[in-house]
Formats: sequence, C-alpha cells, structure tokens
Amino acid sequence: MVHKAKTFCRNCGALCPMEVTVDGNRLLGVVADGTASPYGSYMCVKGQSSIEFHNGAEHRLQHSLKRDGRGGFVAIDAGQALDEIAAKLSALIERHGPRSLALYHGTGAYRSVLGAQLEKSFLSSIGTPNLFSTMTIDQSAKWVTSGRMGVMASGKPALVDVDLAVIVGNNPVVSHQTYPFAAGESGAPGRAFAAAKKRGLRMIVIDPRRSETARFADLFIQPLPGNDAALFAAIAHILLRDGTYNKAFCDRFVTQLDALRAAVAPYTPALAAARADVPVEQIELAAKWIGEAGRPFVGSGSGPSMSAHSNLNDHMIEVVNALAGGYRRAGDLVRNPGTLNPRTPVATVVPAGRSWEKGVKCRTADIGKLFGEFPTALLPSEILEPGPDRIRALIVFGGNPVMGLGDPERAVAAFKDLELLVVLDPRKNETAEFAHYVVATSQHFERHDLSIPGDALYPIAFAQYAAPVVAKPPGVIHDWEFFWGLAARMGRPLTLKYWSYGLEFDRIEDGLQLDMVSPPDPEDMIRFLCKNSRVPFEQLAANPSGVRPAIPEQRVLAAKEDNGARLQLCPADVAGELETVLGEAPDTGFRYQLTCRRILEAMNSAYRDAPRTREKYPVNWAYMNPQDMARESLQEGDAIDIVAEAGRVQGVVRAEDRLRQGVISMTHMFGVLAPSTAPFEQAGSFSGRLSSLQRHLEPINFMPRFSGIPVNITRPGNS
Repeated sequence: MVHKAKTFCRNCGALCPMEVTVDGNRLLGVVADGTASPYGSYMCVKGQSSIEFHNGAEHRLQHSLKRDGRGGFVAIDAGQALDEIAAKLSALIERHGPRSLALYHGTGAYRSVLGAQLEKSFLSSIGTPNLFSTMTIDQSAKWVTSGRMGVMASGKPALVDVDLAVIVGNNPVVSHQTYPFAAGESGAPGRAFAAAKKRGLRMIVIDPRRSETARFADLFIQPLPGNDAALFAAIAHILLRDGTYNKAFCDRFVTQLDALRAAVAPYTPALAAARADVPVEQIELAAKWIGEAGRPFVGSGSGPSMSAHSNLNDHMIEVVNALAGGYRRAGDLVRNPGTLNPRTPVATVVPAGRSWEKGVKCRTADIGKLFGEFPTALLPSEILEPGPDRIRALIVFGGNPVMGLGDPERAVAAFKDLELLVVLDPRKNETAEFAHYVVATSQHFERHDLSIPGDALYPIAFAQYAAPVVAKPPGVIHDWEFFWGLAARMGRPLTLKYWSYGLEFDRIEDGLQLDMVSPPDPEDMIRFLCKNSRVPFEQLAANPSGVRPAIPEQRVLAAKEDNGARLQLCPADVAGELETVLGEAPDTGFRYQLTCRRILEAMNSAYRDAPRTREKYPVNWAYMNPQDMARESLQEGDAIDIVAEAGRVQGVVRAEDRLRQGVISMTHMFGVLAPSTAPFEQAGSFSGRLSSLQRHLEPINFMPRFSGIPVNITRPGNS
C-alpha cells in the first residue's frame, strides 16, 4: 500500500527534513518537508540520489562479503561474519594488545547516531586509543587553531545577527557547510544568504574561483591558492596599524597583541598583494570593512585547511575574527540554545589546551590527539612501521580512507599489510576492495536516528527523530548492531552515552549499560539519548516532521568571574610559522596550482556513481581559465597530463571563466585509484595521486596538501 512517511536526510550536516513516498519496501519519491524545518521546504539533489540508492542504484550491497583467498569475494551471512571477525580480533588483541586495533570514522558515520555512539563505547571497552577520521584530513587545522588559540565559549553569531560575513575558501551554496566555521545556514544556504543580503548583510568572498557563493559577494577577492596566511596577516597588520580593531573585546579577551603586532609588521598589504596576486586596494578595503563592522563573522571552509600552511591559514583567519570581536557577546540573543543537548553560552574563554602535547601519543610521531583523534595521515605509518603496538586490524566505519588519504601507493601498501581489514558500508568502495570482510549496513531510511549531529548547528532550536520508514534487506545489519554484536561475541561490555566533540568518552558519567545477551531496542537507546532534551522522546515520536521547542528567550551570560584565560593570538610556534612563510621564495618550477572543489551532486565519494552525477560529470573535469587554455593551445575536451612533485594524472580540459588564471580545479575523491590513462573509460582521474603522505605535511596534524598543489601540464605522451 502506497503511503507517505516523514524522515530526514543524512547526507550532510544540514539534516534536511523530508517526506518520502513508500510502496511496500520501495521508495517511490521524496520531497522536502517544510512543516517544521528550520530551513523551510528545502532539499538538495543528494536527497533524490539517496532514494535511488536505497532502491538498488550504484550497486548497493544487499549482503556482506568475505575475501575468498583468490582475489575475489563471496557472500557471507552477517552473523557468521561477526563470529569470524570477533574471533580474529580477540586473537590479535591477546597476542599484540589493544593498540593493535584501530577504527576509521568516515563521512557516512557522522550521521549514523547509534552506530557512532556505540563505536566510541566499543573502542573504550577494548582499551585502544586508535581513532582516526575524515576530519583530520579535511579541516583539522581548525582544531589546531582552537588548541593553540583557545575558544570563545559564547560561540559565533548566527547569520541573522551578522552585518559582515567574510567567507574564505568555502562554497556553502554547494557544500552546505557553514556554522560554526563560517557564516551561513547549512540548509537552503542560498536562500539564507539572499535573505541576509536584503537585511543589509555585506559579504566578502575570498576564493580562487568565482564560486556559486561569490554571486552574493559585495567584494570578491581572487587570490592564488595557498596565500591565505599572508592575506590575513596583512589584514591584521592594517587593523593594528589603523587602530580599527575591536579594542574593547581585545582588552578583555585576548593576549599577545604586541607579539602579533611584531609578527605581522612585515606583512604589508603590498607584500600580501604581490604574494596572492590581487590588487592591494582589495586588501585595504577588506580590512576597512572588517574594522567598521558591528557584528562581523570571519570564517573559512576546506580551501585554507587543505592547502599549504593550512594551520597558519586558519589561525590567521581566526586572528582577524578575534581582532574584530566576531563572537557573541554577553547579552546577545542565543538563537539556538540546543534542544537535545541544552547549552548556556557564557562570554568567557576556554583556554588553549594543546591536547596533542600530552596524553597518549602516536607510535611513529611525537604527537597526541586532536579532539580525541590521531592524525589520519599517520595511519599508514602506524600500520607499516614495525614495533610494539603496531596497528594490525582496522575497522572502517562509513568511509573510504584509501581515497581520502591520497597518495594511493602508500595508502594501499598499508591497507594490504593489515592482518584484518573490516569495512562497514552499503557500498563496495575502493577501500573495500582490500578488505577481508565487507559488512553491508543499512541505509538512512531503514534505521532509527536522532538529529544529534545538527543540534548545535541549526539556525534555531529544532530536533527530529526518524523511525525506519522501510525494512532493511534481510542480509543487511545496522551499524550499531555490528558494534554490539562484535562486543557481545568478544565478551566486552558496552555503555551508551551521549558523546559529542570536546568530551572524553570515559569521563562521561551518565550512561546506559547495555544488555550483552539480548540485542538492545534501538528505540530505547534513542529514548535514553533524549534524557536531557527539552523535548521528550514521546513528543518527538508523535511529531515526525520535527519539533521547534518553545523556549524562553535566552541570552549569552556574562562570566561570573574572570577565569584569567585569554585568546592567544600569537604563540611562539605561530610566530615562527609566520617568519618561515615570510622567508619563502615563490616556486618558479611550476606554472599552475591545482585546487580541489566540491560538487552539489556528491558528498565526498558518495553518489559519484549516481546516474545524475555521471551524466553531468562523466570524468573528473580539469577546469581551466579560457585564457590559460588559449596560451597552451588547448580546446575543451583535450587530454592533458597534470604533473606534480608527487605524481601525475591525466585530465580532460573544460573551460571555466570563473576560475582565475594560473589555477586548475578538479573534484576531490573522484575517479579511480589506478593510474589514469583513459579518463572516460576510468570514470575520471583521482587528484589524490598528486598528494604525498610523506612530504609537505603540516606540523601537529600532519595534514597533507590536497589543494593549491604546484603542477605543470603537458600533452599525454610528452615528458
């Protein structure tokens, strides 16, 4: 019988409410559900792709797989797979200790709430610190910044309260990635920007490409990639030079202003303009607007975090935000004080923690955890380098690290060296090709979920519970079932806790001890996670479109007393990095820089093979400015070899006049791992072959360079 059901999308952090049409166990269609949504009626193309994927598109896995010893796979019952995995893990841990096991948390795991919570409990029960994720090969520079500078506990302002938004290397109209890293709203981002512009918002967009977001810009600056640190050091220079920084905020909440003044003194607007190849007048104007703004928000996306000097890039962007006082202040209205996890923002500084300098460290580098995770770029070394506590078993939960890491020769060598590789995913992705077991897991519409990942990110207070709208295929299990089933077979207890970033799992006192004999009821687990919610579980269950709770007006509280903590604008290592960048000479051996870009149709490696994606992107186009193409005597559709220090890929040229000269742009995590010799037959080329996991890594987070990579181009067959 055909009926309609309410749910929400789990492809990105927006978690847009949806209404699906169901016929038996098949989904006939989907529309946005604006009944209670904080974004109104909105859904992007990935929502439709997720419906098609549920129905079997993109070779969705309907049963688990086991490597057959002859280079192929055979189907295996999920229960039997768990039996075998549990036995092998137990033996490895008995012989080599708990650190022989590691877990990689991928993009798909972030919105699988019960799986993500039990994942943390499973790691705690085993006693292994080895957690890696996509974040440390994406925007971990922002974690480094908070660890070196500290954090304003009051938080950043909502878009409706901002009068100047500075958006650097971020295209939220496509990526749906905004708060808390940049101004905007994750759902219906273009609509939100348009409304803000009508209210009088002024926008500065800084990007090598005139992106879809840049159409809202009042000032668009188009620098050469990798120069964000110099640009924002120059803007800080101007704010300090002219005395236009927010003195009241800085007097109360920052320190090291004199050290910053000395460190940025050489970063004149003329120097930054020459480095970034932009008009000096644009840098001066940007600084003027930032100094004039009453409610600024200076933020960034993955662009600065993936290019050269990424830690310094993000630090200097946040320095300018701090100089401008770009945070909520005591007395400011709190638009979203949290629903499932209520919060009371206070105008005080959480001191710089530098977590990586203490606690348990990696084996192969003197570095500790960032926000509870080790740097993912070190994962191959932690597997390959001999010695005690070497990683021998890896569970990959909802991710594709072989693609995400880049440098496939080193990544693949590491994954092949594992004694046990288990991949939890509804797709047989590139990482799964090297797995010993591929555990087929449920899809969004088949499981219980709660809007925990969006609780602090919605523009207003909102929460939604999603019950399954269709049954999962018989051969598929839920993510949480995997971790519970594995722990039960290994004799390990599990405790469900409400974990979120910034919390140490073992220090969370409130938890629900799970029965390790009978599988827990997922609805009971969701009910526990709603324990402190402003909206009880029963109310959420009765309102499947979600709930906007009626909350008395809340404002940022003034700190009862000064805790003495200040935002550290220029610690010694940051000053040293500024000096290093200042002394760098331009690399004249490469004519172009390659940047990565996101597309609306895909989320990292998910939906690359969806019909609408392949129709629009049959290859991973190598976008070039038409003037560069003319200089190189290239036509659209021509094949080129793109050559970097770390490797080469073959691209197919496509003109884009929105891209500045000297830059080539390709989509990250596209194409195939194999060397690209025939892009159309290989569904594109993998730009990760141009990255290295051993050279040009950032300090602290060991971030590889995925964007702003120096490259040359030649015709195929030419050296």
